[in-house]
Amino acid sequence: MPRIAAPELEDYPWFPVPLRDAMTGFLRVASEALGVSAAAAPLVLEAMDAAGTDRLVDLCSGGGGAVLSLVQRLRDHHGRDATVVLTDLYPNADAFARAEAALPGRALGRREPTDAAAVSADLPGVRTLFNALHHLPPAVARAVFADAAHQRQPIVTIELVERSAQGALIVAGLPLTVYALSAFVRPARASALALTYAVPVLPVAITWDGFASCLRAYSVAELEALVAPLQRDDYRFRVERRRIPWRPMYVTSVIGLPR
Repeated sequence: MPRIAAPELEDYPWFPVPLRDAMTGFLRVASEALGVSAAAAPLVLEAMDAAGTDRLVDLCSGGGGAVLSLVQRLRDHHGRDATVVLTDLYPNADAFARAEAALPGRALGRREPTDAAAVSADLPGVRTLFNALHHLPPAVARAVFADAAHQRQPIVTIELVERSAQGALIVAGLPLTVYALSAFVRPARASALALTYAVPVLPVAITWDGFASCLRAYSVAELEALVAPLQRDDYRFRVERRRIPWRPMYVTSVIGLPR
């Protein structure tokens, strides 16, 4: 099946901020439950070592997502005291404040909009992008990688969604997952709980975006073709698909490293 640019509700500026924040909050909890940070840690460590830095710059952060779990995992399991700057084109100030409180001195939210394809030069560090690459059309996705290569900053992208039968099957179970995990989203907002358990707006919206994400997901071959024109002697990209430890699921990654 070819990639289809199906619309995702979260992409539109008119989409209500409380609903967007509730959806990104759910995605943060889901990423933690699925252990995405465990799959990302080896790649991020490789990028940190290549650049000689312990600073991460998370792009398209949303509600914080897996990068917060990653920072904690790097300390607990690998002895690396990493820090992270959270950025987004639509910054979630509340989520950034919670991240700063959860990881004092190690997480900082950038409140001004940040374009992942034109990152400010005053934000050096390993760029990370969790479950957001599929939101970007090919030209923009290539621009994100080109900007990292131009500024000689490492980049690691991790995609959980897949354009496959397995991916569609996982998304089909999203309504039950939303019901199971929404109570664990913090802070617990009465409006979000009502729109989950009383009127199922959030389960429907999250499931819609989940199916759209599957249709928009890039395959390994498509990602390799995307970064092929950007390969240079002093900067190389690598595309991989790897299993999440102890989970029957896979992530697709792109890692770009200066040489």
